[in-house]
Amino acid sequence: MDGKTIERLIELIERLGKAILERPGRLEELLLESCPGCEGEISGLVTALREGSLEHFLEGLNDPARERLVKGLSRLLQTVSTGEEPLQILTANGDELVFVKGGSFVMGELEGSESPAHRVNLTYDLYVGKYPVTFQEYDRYCDAIDYSGPDDDGIGRGRRPVVNLAWLQVIDYCNWLSEREGLPAAYHVDGNLLDENGRKTNDLLRVRGYRLLTEAEWEYAAQGGKKSRGYRYSGSDDVDEVAWYEENSQSMTQEVGRKAPNELGLYDMSGNVWEYCSDRSAKYRDREETNPHNILGSKRVLRGGCWCNSSDLTRVTCSEAIDHEELHATVGFRVCRIASAVKPKPAIQEAEVNLPAMEFVERGSFVMGDPSGYDRLYTSPTRPVELTYDFHIGRYEVTFVEYDSFCAATGRQFPPDEDWGRGLRPVINVTWWDAVEYCNWLSEREGLPCAYDDYGYLLDSNGQETTDISTVAGYRLPTDTEWEYAARAGNKNRGYSYSGSDDIGEVAWYEKNSQSITHEVGKKKPNELGLYDMSGNVWEWCSDWYADDYFGQSPNLNPYNDSIDLERVMRGGSFGDVETFATVYERQYYQPSAASYDLGFRICRTAI
Repeated sequence: MDGKTIERLIELIERLGKAILERPGRLEELLLESCPGCEGEISGLVTALREGSLEHFLEGLNDPARERLVKGLSRLLQTVSTGEEPLQILTANGDELVFVKGGSFVMGELEGSESPAHRVNLTYDLYVGKYPVTFQEYDRYCDAIDYSGPDDDGIGRGRRPVVNLAWLQVIDYCNWLSEREGLPAAYHVDGNLLDENGRKTNDLLRVRGYRLLTEAEWEYAAQGGKKSRGYRYSGSDDVDEVAWYEENSQSMTQEVGRKAPNELGLYDMSGNVWEYCSDRSAKYRDREETNPHNILGSKRVLRGGCWCNSSDLTRVTCSEAIDHEELHATVGFRVCRIASAVKPKPAIQEAEVNLPAMEFVERGSFVMGDPSGYDRLYTSPTRPVELTYDFHIGRYEVTFVEYDSFCAATGRQFPPDEDWGRGLRPVINVTWWDAVEYCNWLSEREGLPCAYDDYGYLLDSNGQETTDISTVAGYRLPTDTEWEYAARAGNKNRGYSYSGSDDIGEVAWYEKNSQSITHEVGKKKPNELGLYDMSGNVWEWCSDWYADDYFGQSPNLNPYNDSIDLERVMRGGSFGDVETFATVYERQYYQPSAASYDLGFRICRTAI
């Protein structure tokens, strides 16, 4: 297609609006009048519009012509006003997205692994990929960033869905798409969602960039949204009409769009490849939800089934999970983004700040680790450790009332309380990143330098990256060593197994006395320093990365593990654990971008 035809097409859309694209016959007449000699190219474009196969048409253009047309159409389809959202948009990379109006639906099934069935409300509209992202689209991205691209296992590339990508690679593509169109990135490097200001959020209404569908969004779209006819598979009760699966796929992926679409015009939502979702995998809640996006758990959700699965796994309700580092020849993805410019919630600048009470801990030496002689790599051998600086540590675990003031002031979504209550119960369902952002917010409110940068590295009082804890002036999480030293009561240590007593019932909420829920902080006896709930109630995030062998190899002076790994240290045990986990020396770990109903934190600050 020559430049004259492209420019004329863009002019017509600017003058007549996006609705002209829904009248291919009239568009053809207008183009032929003004672009004589271009009949073949115009016919190809109009045929593509009639058949909904614009991307096939783009394949035949040379690179400069395709880039001009894609950019022009992308800009026009998203900005020319007709009073309604366009029914379809084209990204700057050529991905076709279909408009999906928000609504309510019943998610899941009455029995089995996808139960319980429950009502979900989506209060916003979306654009959803018409197809899974193809090799053709992903290879254009790879060319742009000078990356060799994923293997196609000899099956072929082109219009087949891209596979052999880890979840983190997929969100990099989403962020690249956003950058190409001047939208805010939807993902932080750790996988957390970002709002329009680049701050971490779990509020989907504030995520502006391209991203993966949430599990709820995926099932809603697969069911056909407001146009749903209740099919078992996406678009039909006959699996062969809509899906590539083990009985018809010839044991490989197939080009997208060759089966029938569903009620919304979405293809391949059943079969061909599993599709990554944005959420982590967890059991459904037996209650109505609005705009859910699950951040609890370690694995990411997969939806849709694939070419090598039985038909049962291509049901619109079927859900599986995968580790975010894994990649498979059966897993791909499709993109989405929020449709309308939803007005973000305003930040509350003068929200009341509830500053956690803290206790002073004097520097000193102690023997760290499990004194029982039981040989465990992560708590033995015992070793002498010295802290050469004083510090302050939270008297209690950070409570909901304290954390909720942070959420109110920053416009963040409030973490769920599992229906146990908020107030003075320890905050739960917060990631390590949530905890350090709370610490930085406290520092800013108190006029102190922030303790963490955007990547989780510690900062000294001059804002420079450091591993020397004694130079960090802002609020932060305790180090692994500081936590154990404080739990043992520092220089006032009496050698108790639990923090403050050898009788666990005096100092801790654990499996035998908690009724399987958290309790208000400070209801049990404190330790010798006046610290409460260091044993039990909830696990507590520490600042360090976790490594099995670090314990026996770490330095004896002010140890802090800054070597990047997969998990961060957590300490103290919880309401659901046995006695062993509540001991002052027990160490466990969790992924920093995951959250849990039994995991919270307390704050710390070097006494500078």
